[in-house]
Amino acid sequence: MDSAVTVELQQLLDRLRAGDQQARREFLEQACGRLRRLAGKILSGSFPNLQRRHDVDSVVHETWLRLIQAMDKADPPTVADFFRLAAHKIRQVLLDMVADRQRTFHQHETMFPANDSLASRMEPGDQSLDGARLAIWTEFHNKVGTLADAERTIFEMHYYLGLPQAEIAKILELHPRKVSYLWVAATEYLAADLTQIARL
Repeated sequence: MDSAVTVELQQLLDRLRAGDQQARREFLEQACGRLRRLAGKILSGSFPNLQRRHDVDSVVHETWLRLIQAMDKADPPTVADFFRLAAHKIRQVLLDMVADRQRTFHQHETMFPANDSLASRMEPGDQSLDGARLAIWTEFHNKVGTLADAERTIFEMHYYLGLPQAEIAKILELHPRKVSYLWVAATEYLAADLTQIARL
């Protein structure tokens, strides 16, 4: 996303705050492509087992609905505020999907013993579910939510939204060195989790 796109998105937000309700739909449509790329990246990288039940479109759809609901209550005043909201909603959607996935898996374990052939026929891939991998990723994404506000903002915009640090600096009106400092601080806080992930 270059500066021209950022300016265009800000203009749509300004129209929205001025009472132009059509601008909300235009704004979200502009952002949809980035949300889809992001959802695909995180779904395949962090939660590959979820792909048995959820595709990229379902993640984007749920995120879209939550963004619309959130923006019905309060429109973000700036592009930076929107991206912070979007990053939060994407992470929230994925973690909710993990929780739902785990509940379903445990329900099947309760209903059908592990040696029950019907269980394996119903969920052929679940018997090899990598619980340790899923737990590590879930803990990591939850831990992101405990970062200090400034660090979390930078981390979410760079990691979840795929924005270059230079673009983040422009959007947040921060010096690039400040963005770099906050990114390093965030990754140091998450270092142990990132190390575990790197070994997966």
